[in-house]
Amino acid sequence: MVAIAATGCDERNKRLELLVGHNSLREFISIESDSVTMYATPADKRAGIIECRIFKDEYDIFIKVFRVLGDREIRNTYQSKGGSRFTADFIKSIRSADEKRFNPGTDPARPLAGLRVAIDPGHSAGSMEEAVREGKYIRLFAPDGSQLSFYEAQLNLATARCLKEMLEMDGASVMLTRETNRQVYPVSFNRWVRRDFPGAVREKLRNKYISREAAEWLLRRSGDRARLKFFNSEFEMPYRAKIINSFRPHVTALVHYDARDSETAYRNKYVRIKAIMEKNGPCCDQMEDVRDVVESITEIDKNFCSVFVPGCFLPGELDTIESRIEFLRLVVSPDLDDSIRYSTYVIKNFQKYLDVPTSDRPFPGSIRVGLCREGIYARNLRMTRLVRGALCLGEPLQQNYREEASRLAAISDGIIPERVKAVARAYYDAIREYVRDRLTN
Repeated sequence: MVAIAATGCDERNKRLELLVGHNSLREFISIESDSVTMYATPADKRAGIIECRIFKDEYDIFIKVFRVLGDREIRNTYQSKGGSRFTADFIKSIRSADEKRFNPGTDPARPLAGLRVAIDPGHSAGSMEEAVREGKYIRLFAPDGSQLSFYEAQLNLATARCLKEMLEMDGASVMLTRETNRQVYPVSFNRWVRRDFPGAVREKLRNKYISREAAEWLLRRSGDRARLKFFNSEFEMPYRAKIINSFRPHVTALVHYDARDSETAYRNKYVRIKAIMEKNGPCCDQMEDVRDVVESITEIDKNFCSVFVPGCFLPGELDTIESRIEFLRLVVSPDLDDSIRYSTYVIKNFQKYLDVPTSDRPFPGSIRVGLCREGIYARNLRMTRLVRGALCLGEPLQQNYREEASRLAAISDGIIPERVKAVARAYYDAIREYVRDRLTN
């Protein structure tokens, strides 16, 4: 009973509770008193066929592997491990590798010298047309018919640039995954979808990234937006994560803004479309007005902030070896714990600088992190699973809250809104607090 109680309090089991979004995923892993074991399939677990076992006295080596080796070497290490122990030569080589830890300097004017920070401004639209296709835009109608229009990729990039400038003034080394409003993956989506789309779908099916049903739907019935979503999920985001992981950051900010539809969204749109169709005028003008309404975002009556850390893996998301490698990392390493600590500072500063409450609503594919950490969720978001180390994906404001939209819309005129600067300040102070309390102790 003592052993069971100790296991129940084990930090690995605590992490597992946030990582498992469906009990079927527990069939891929087992946690013993002296090890953690991953299995390629539930059938392998029942048969006792081990894919990779990490013993307790090897945790430090396994954790450091992700900080000093490249993706291919990490995969080779995982695949060759099986149920055996790391060899003495391998342990020696990993221990001797320099992971370039953060060591604060003595210059008070540059307190973050030596700190590596990665910033990923989410999304990539360079125009409203692209933002509509991406589904990440605001087109908000007022009762008088006037319109507020802007898109999230602009806000994310402006926030990232402001944050980068603040951090670099303190001596930090900062990397942005994108410097302009464009995608990061080296082949443009338009070219990729014409040249590579069918082969890409078949490749992802073959490697178990998507199901057969999903592949058939993509190839036979999907439209442009669905293909872009597939491209972003399976190519753009993994490519961004690869850039971030190659930089080996001490901390990462995944910068986003939120927009949640209200429960009355469709009714409001119907009423507006009905009013348009009842007016006299050229049919083409009516259809253009209808299209604007269809593509508009209805406003909500509440503003709030939230932050996300890795977690809530769902069925099908441990079918690839890469996903199982990252899952095992999150169970064994302190990455999830560190992300929660860092996110605690972020959400506190969102409230402080923006004067908005934390979310009190559930999010799909998420698990709330603790009773005393309001607004922090372990959520099923691809980038949080792919990026290693301490990270936070923040959504500080609701873009379709009218008062907020009126302030953020200045971004369309090339003006950086004061709210964007405040969001950057919130991230900046959170990073400084996290570094002071975690990385320097």
